[in-house]
Amino acid sequence: MRVSVAYFALAGSLVGQTLSNPEHFWRENSAYAGARACSTCHADIGKRQEASSHARSLRPPAEIPEIASRLPFEMRDKTSGATLLLRRSDDGNLELVAQKAGAEDRMTLEWAFGSGTKGITPVGLRESGELAESRLTWYRSLENFDLTTGAAKLDPRALSENLGRPLSKDDLVQCFGCHSTGEIPQAGLPSNGMGIRCERCHGPGQEHVRAMQQGHAGDKKIFHPGKLEGFALAQMCGVCHGRPPEDTDLATIRMIQEAPNTVRFPSQRLVLSRCFNESDGGIRCTACHDPHSDGVRGLRGGDTACGECHQKGLRARVKTCPVAKSGCVSCHMPKEQVMAHSSFTDHWIRVVRSGRQP
Repeated sequence: MRVSVAYFALAGSLVGQTLSNPEHFWRENSAYAGARACSTCHADIGKRQEASSHARSLRPPAEIPEIASRLPFEMRDKTSGATLLLRRSDDGNLELVAQKAGAEDRMTLEWAFGSGTKGITPVGLRESGELAESRLTWYRSLENFDLTTGAAKLDPRALSENLGRPLSKDDLVQCFGCHSTGEIPQAGLPSNGMGIRCERCHGPGQEHVRAMQQGHAGDKKIFHPGKLEGFALAQMCGVCHGRPPEDTDLATIRMIQEAPNTVRFPSQRLVLSRCFNESDGGIRCTACHDPHSDGVRGLRGGDTACGECHQKGLRARVKTCPVAKSGCVSCHMPKEQVMAHSSFTDHWIRVVRSGRQP
């Protein structure tokens, strides 16, 4: 049986900071102030963050140009045999209609998940009162609609199911939990704004605003993720971007290594890397990613971060690349297509050989 080198790289190395409850990593007991309150003092950061993919990860579908500009859209669903029609209704809302054998069912599209970097999937309210994931998704690579990932594997038997996958309360809590800022109630609907805004990472900010107004600079009453070490930050980001395994969880480590679709979850893949496990405190997500925008830090998307270790004389054990001096990510973090119409950068940093072996 082949034992991966990543097992040895991980074993005993993920020491230091960990988060016992990454979903509630802040400790302040505070109410939410809202992103607009944050921008009063942090205007530049607030402006950049508002335009980021995080902030645009949940929106009303009628306000999204990528969707609105393609209406009306009609498609024959070969899986179900229904005709799917995406259009604007008489009252100005967007609706998805399924027509089959002379019958028709429809749902009003209430939310749209995804910033559009890869795709945008609407969620709608059916006439029965149930919420469902639309069978149609807008894909960046197509600049058009196609079946939502996984939809072609379903076999809709009722006309209403031709509209999309029904969502349970657990589904709603999970979906809205990663696409909104505030607490998610049992009903599974967002209570404090769409998209990932300031307080999702820094914690509820009303007490922080009050402390700053009163001049209490010694206790700002806000959480600062930038002070976390690598694994703790990967835990925090991994609430939505894939929970990283503990170093003793060998079964999960093997699964992450061997399952191709885990490329979608960068926090999980990053901690497999020797670069992560042999660096001081672990490579932090923010070494390459600006947390307040979509920008990638460093020359050509990562070369600067790589060069901090991989330069001659900097560290005795660290080798320099014999192939190239730039474009590190293109070879050592290649893009992989593990979903229809979408490619993802593999955050397991390594020398990639044929067959995905490290």
